[in-house]
Amino acid sequence: MEQILPPFFETKVVSAPEMARLDQLAIKQGCSEEKFIEEAGRCVANKALELVQELDLPKRATLLIGKGNKGADTYAAGIHLIDEGFQVVAYTAFAKGVCSQSNKVFADRFMRKRGQLFSYEKGVHFEKGLLIDGLLGTGFQGKVDGHIASLIELANLSFLPILAVDVPSGLDGTTGEVKGPCIKAFATVTLGMAKSGLFLRKGWCHTGTLTVGDFGLPRSIQELAVGTAYLPDASKLPLPHIHRSRHKYEAGYVIGFAGSNEMRGAPKMASLAALRSGAGIVRLFHKGEIGECPMEVIAEKWEISKWRSELKRATAVFVGPGVGVKEKASWLKTIDKPVVIDADLLQEKLVCPKSAILTPHRGEMLRLLGLKDFPQEEEFLARCEKFAERKKIVLILKGAPTWIFSHGKAPLIIARGDPGMATAGSGDVLTGVLSALLSQKMSCIEAAVTGTYLHAIAGEKAAVKKTSYGLIARDLIECLPEAFQSILDTKK
Repeated sequence: MEQILPPFFETKVVSAPEMARLDQLAIKQGCSEEKFIEEAGRCVANKALELVQELDLPKRATLLIGKGNKGADTYAAGIHLIDEGFQVVAYTAFAKGVCSQSNKVFADRFMRKRGQLFSYEKGVHFEKGLLIDGLLGTGFQGKVDGHIASLIELANLSFLPILAVDVPSGLDGTTGEVKGPCIKAFATVTLGMAKSGLFLRKGWCHTGTLTVGDFGLPRSIQELAVGTAYLPDASKLPLPHIHRSRHKYEAGYVIGFAGSNEMRGAPKMASLAALRSGAGIVRLFHKGEIGECPMEVIAEKWEISKWRSELKRATAVFVGPGVGVKEKASWLKTIDKPVVIDADLLQEKLVCPKSAILTPHRGEMLRLLGLKDFPQEEEFLARCEKFAERKKIVLILKGAPTWIFSHGKAPLIIARGDPGMATAGSGDVLTGVLSALLSQKMSCIEAAVTGTYLHAIAGEKAAVKKTSYGLIARDLIECLPEAFQSILDTKK
């Protein structure tokens, strides 16, 4: 089936062999490999400048150089940084005779710029500044050993921020496998298109902050790429339209079914997050005693007839946070409004209403698929995609990174967020954000992508203030306005 791509599906995620095929195709059609390398170096240098400013580092860079064109890209970055007033030292891991032709060319240019070039055999010394990893490219497979393994371990033990070129050295650019020492990058500039290995298995743990660098691959070549997924463009993410004369019901009326005696916080966080995300009114139906709710939330005990009455007036619904695994909610299939289904209501035999967003983490997804054990990563993701297709719903597979699958559309990856978001209640906040966007007339896929992105940015903002150690779910709610502003700023 042909997949229809919404306008915010921007950057393709491809395998390493697919990226190599596109590079070679472009060169065969007359593109200059030298120009590609120069522009790749510029992308890396620009990110290096940004990091030096962000981390308040001295203008000093140490390059770790392999024998291929990733090494050439790294030399090119060093040349640009010298022009910016950096002190740049390069350590080459291979004799000149075994290096690629482009590697040799850019090594010579680097030295003519008075860059300092040494062999690793004479010892490696890292001064305070930025390390740039140019050792092993996307084609690497297997286990790193020998002197390359030693260099990677030295780099990781330096406790200096490492900027990886294309993929962290030691990582399989296609599968995300790590079988030996692997660069632990603070940030990665992946070139042309994002590589699938950055998001699979151990890849995300080694990637750091991800930037996609445009080195000039023609659009006509990019369109030929066979992608496995997409990354969204923040500047193209939709936001609800706000007109000056709207009233609270136009802003969105959300009703929720959530909470129990044992889990009293989940419904409150989902409700407050919905209000913080623009919903004009939130009415929470709950079972058990959940205690005092936020003043802005209308809360009342669950009663099926009242629920059905309010459902007619609501513009969006959320169900599930904190209800407990024993709750069956047989009435769920009768919901005829856009709905977010979360947590304990995600059972194997779930009958999904129309216009539904499901938000399982991997353990809950395993239950939905009726599996006892996790299959291989690629098979698991393929099963998730088929589930979304079969149920005709939008599926947000929460994690790091988060994957979004939807009926008739390509998978999408939200490559943002902070590890501190792995805390109780974080998913309840996401549920509230999603329901608010649905209530403001966004489609399920629009709400899923924008809502998950907002949630991730709120996590990053909260971690800056509270650290990844001290972040709790309520901090996400407080940072939602800043997350909205972050998207608005990209549209200026």
